[in-house]
Amino acid sequence: MAAGQASDVPQGTVTPIASTHAADGKVVAFPHAAPAAGPTAPPCAQHTRGFYERRFKRPADLVLGTLLFAVLMPLIAAISFIIVATSGQPIFYGSERIGKDGRRFFMWKFRTMVADADAQYERWKETHPHLAIALSTEWKLEKDPRVTAIGRILRKTSLDELPQFWNVLCGEMSIVGPRPYLPRETLDPELAERIHAVKPGLTGPFQIRGRKGLSPRERMELEASYAPRVSLLHDAGYMLRTVKPLLKLDGE
Repeated sequence: MAAGQASDVPQGTVTPIASTHAADGKVVAFPHAAPAAGPTAPPCAQHTRGFYERRFKRPADLVLGTLLFAVLMPLIAAISFIIVATSGQPIFYGSERIGKDGRRFFMWKFRTMVADADAQYERWKETHPHLAIALSTEWKLEKDPRVTAIGRILRKTSLDELPQFWNVLCGEMSIVGPRPYLPRETLDPELAERIHAVKPGLTGPFQIRGRKGLSPRERMELEASYAPRVSLLHDAGYMLRTVKPLLKLDGE
């Protein structure tokens, strides 16, 4: 369960419960905040929700998400302590993402980059334009110099994604679904309509396929295949098949 950190820090009204700081030093809130208003993708007019998606998927997310979040709390606390001890505050990073029907939300991750990662990206536009161009076109850098030592471990093991269980409990994400895209990522309109027809997920087609070796277009086509086949059987299969890539340390 891995996705790169955003270079765009959202501005918006926040409802603080446990405060932290965004990567550029601006105050945001964990675990919930309202992202800035912006252009949204149109809802999918062709997607028909079956009984499982309408009646069962959300309760299943709440039950499973609550159980896993509770079980993983000691690990989340330990990782938080290590981040503070090795690279200081903030612990969490709120990345603005595109959710169901194009609605924007903050996807939470453990901070894996230096605290001024977004400011560094802005400076790269003048000092290292090749890095800025690569990040804006390929969506991530293979060896991003902004990633901390503990951040590399968290990304490799996908442990940086654990705070997203809170997004699931808040109803912004699901356990299974396409991974949420960044506002700066350009998607094919037809594929985007299918991707945004459902809530983004912690795991899904992209995770079980393996996150390396896919072009942006191939990733979009893969994730767009989820919405037309939403079912309890498929979701259970995705969750079971997520174990293998996690054990392979396939994170980025």
